[in-house]
Amino acid sequence: MEHSRRNHLKNALSVIALVLSLAALQSPLWRPAGVSRCLTAKAGGTVLLDYGHDIERASILQKRTASLTAAGPHRLMIHAHAPGRTSLIINYRDGQSRLYEVVVLPG
Repeated sequence: MEHSRRNHLKNALSVIALVLSLAALQSPLWRPAGVSRCLTAKAGGTVLLDYGHDIERASILQKRTASLTAAGPHRLMIHAHAPGRTSLIINYRDGQSRLYEVVVLPG
């Protein structure tokens, strides 16, 4: 009986340790510096983003889902075309970069 109880306790502690480890991995502290945000827009809509840093280059991977237009040295307009997901990559003049997930919802 005592052996069974110890095994049950060990198993419970193992599960708790696993859950806490997985929760810690979800923390922003473990994500690469460039991976950050999710942007959401409705199909047919436009989102204006002002970054405060000069943008050197920006691109969207799935052009059918969304496109972008430069609206100044540190502004971008995201045009949502069709429902889906894509990635927006922004490279700044200071060498930093940022990756966004763009989610386009049905209009």
